[in-house]
Amino acid sequence: MNRALITDVHYRMGLAAVRSLGRRSIPVTAVEFNNIPQKSVLGFYSRYTDDKKIVPNALENQMEFVNSIIKIAEEQQNTAANHMDKPVLIPVGLDSLMAVSRYDKLLEPYYDFVVPPLESIEIANDTEKLLEVAEKIGVPYPESTTLAENETVEHLSQRIGYPVVIKYRKGELLKLSAGKRYRIIHDQKTFIEAFKEMHAIQKYPLVQRYVSGTGFGVSVVFDRRGEPLEIFCHKRLREYPATGGPSCFCESVWDDRLVDYAVKLLKALNWRGVAMVEFKGDLDYEVCLMEINPRFWGSLPLSIASGCDIPYAIYRAASWEFSKENDATGYKWSPERYKKGKRMRYLLQDIMTLPGYLKITKNKAGFLAKFTAQLFNPTISEGVFEFKDWKPSLAYLRQAVKKI
Repeated sequence: MNRALITDVHYRMGLAAVRSLGRRSIPVTAVEFNNIPQKSVLGFYSRYTDDKKIVPNALENQMEFVNSIIKIAEEQQNTAANHMDKPVLIPVGLDSLMAVSRYDKLLEPYYDFVVPPLESIEIANDTEKLLEVAEKIGVPYPESTTLAENETVEHLSQRIGYPVVIKYRKGELLKLSAGKRYRIIHDQKTFIEAFKEMHAIQKYPLVQRYVSGTGFGVSVVFDRRGEPLEIFCHKRLREYPATGGPSCFCESVWDDRLVDYAVKLLKALNWRGVAMVEFKGDLDYEVCLMEINPRFWGSLPLSIASGCDIPYAIYRAASWEFSKENDATGYKWSPERYKKGKRMRYLLQDIMTLPGYLKITKNKAGFLAKFTAQLFNPTISEGVFEFKDWKPSLAYLRQAVKKI
């Protein structure tokens, strides 16, 4: 099988991709930026990594990054038994993805890959532009506004209802953690202070009606023709921090309405490759679009544990041979392709959520009993710790202890 080159392997989802393909005996080259300490690169420790490369940071210089991975392909082709086989390039992080999308024509002679058009990524990363697309195709989203021309923040604070959420329109580009890209506001005074602070960092943040309920994600892999190859749904059970942040405990589900919304939205963006569309609300009532992750997302290991192997789907989608096979066989995704009700957690983060959830939960004794039972439930998968690939697990534990 053709070698896979996977970028950004210091992330947990980068490690998940390495493990996914490595288990299928696909040779893996793990790639990381030169500004990331090698001791913290989880993918470099994996037993499934047989080649490690350091490249320039794609955020700082896209052209240098692209030239470096082209050089890697040239070196590997010179040593490969079959010089016609191109490796499959899988960009995990946003900066790598945008560089590959921008310079796709330069990379095509050296790699097989499937990524969205650069314009589509930029719309997905700009919440205001994304909501304009959602409006046109009928995907619901929270009522939104921002500071109008010649309007004062004080006047804005008077014409909205509370609670609201203030979020950066291009939060991912600020390189902030997920929990710092927005603020939940309950009163006028706090709103004025928070909006001015965020406006100074990135102009005209969005103000949205606060949506209560559960967070859901619909992950889709599109093939080269823009058709869904795999679809996976999950819901968030706990987040870190408890007031709102990345999922640390989640469950596989299926919902036809959310799938319909996600596929319609991504097709409107002419999507290729992978994306995760986030929603929030109540499946029996209202659900609203929150954002699109145009790259691999934190809860990726849940899809793999449930039987919907997203990294392998990307590997297949990048292959021209598979595209031809798909045309011939009429391959179709199906919600029956993975197990519903499968749960996954990041153990360390989940434990750290305990004080936060105890603070906001009324039935503290009941929550604590349920939490304790889940800690010892062997059917719940772990996102990083894996006995058969213990070295990244140990490195991850060392990093976590250092942060604490």
